[in-house]
Amino acid sequence: MCYIEMVGQQHVMGKRQQVVLQEQKPRFTPILAEEPSVSRLERLFKKVALAAITMLGIGYVLINAPIALLLGYSVSSIPISSQANVIAISGRIMFLIASTLSAFLGVLFVFAAVQFYEHGKVKGVAFLGVSIASFYLLCLGVGSTLLLSEANLATLALTTAPLIAVASTALYTSPNPSFKLAGSVIGIAGGSVLAYAIFNLHVLDLVFAWDIPFTGPFLALTILESAVVALAPIAAAAHAIFSHSKEELPISHVFTLLIALVYGLGALAGSIVLSMSFWNWIWQSPWTGPFYGLPDVLMNIIVFWSASLVLMDISGVLLIAVACLGFICVGRELSKR
Repeated sequence: MCYIEMVGQQHVMGKRQQVVLQEQKPRFTPILAEEPSVSRLERLFKKVALAAITMLGIGYVLINAPIALLLGYSVSSIPISSQANVIAISGRIMFLIASTLSAFLGVLFVFAAVQFYEHGKVKGVAFLGVSIASFYLLCLGVGSTLLLSEANLATLALTTAPLIAVASTALYTSPNPSFKLAGSVIGIAGGSVLAYAIFNLHVLDLVFAWDIPFTGPFLALTILESAVVALAPIAAAAHAIFSHSKEELPISHVFTLLIALVYGLGALAGSIVLSMSFWNWIWQSPWTGPFYGLPDVLMNIIVFWSASLVLMDISGVLLIAVACLGFICVGRELSKR
């Protein structure tokens, strides 16, 4: 009898446990849609940055094409009849190589813009770009020394600054924090030397004696371009310092946005001044000026050069817009902290 009661109790308890287990089964609850990790403003920032860098890269290609053609014509028109002519030809050949590298740098800009838009990281492309830009500046420095037939302080700075830039970039890309900091310090020194060279040496004046305010090696107004090359290693140093903190501070991006703003202003102002100077001499070419008596083929190349400067104007406006949008993003992020 006791045995039967115990079995009955176990049977009843088993049912109760089963009921409890059934009640404790997790119910399906709809998961609320997560807020997008990237805001509309940040997406707009990426799209405008893509357009700006792409337009900048196309501008580099189209502007350096007529420069290379004019340099090629200049080389072919100089007879190899004296040592001075040989040196002049060698200097122009170095400038021709530099123009080709600058056009290739424009292609790399377009590729970097796509990488930034899709992945947000351009570390490998940036290192390759710095290497190509350094070789480009080195060719300009050597060519300037040959055309001047002597080395002054500005040509010496333009020749040594690219070597410093390559060394600092190699150290900066190292995973060792000490090497990264050392590369930043060396880069600041190299940027200062390069800024001095760009401000004091107008390289295109050495091959085109047209009395025109040419832009700097990076197709911007020389004074603002000098400021950009001085600010770039400072921005890299700030990023290296803030990247070791527990959370990435948005203040580390301010220097990069400042570079975009200054370079955008330089590209816009420099291209407007250069294009207007071109058209001033083009209109006077039938009667006077440096273009007087030039063949029609060369005049067409010069007209194409002046027209392609519009791309730099557009890229300058877009870079200014990128900087403004970036500052708004940084301000919003700082207000949330």
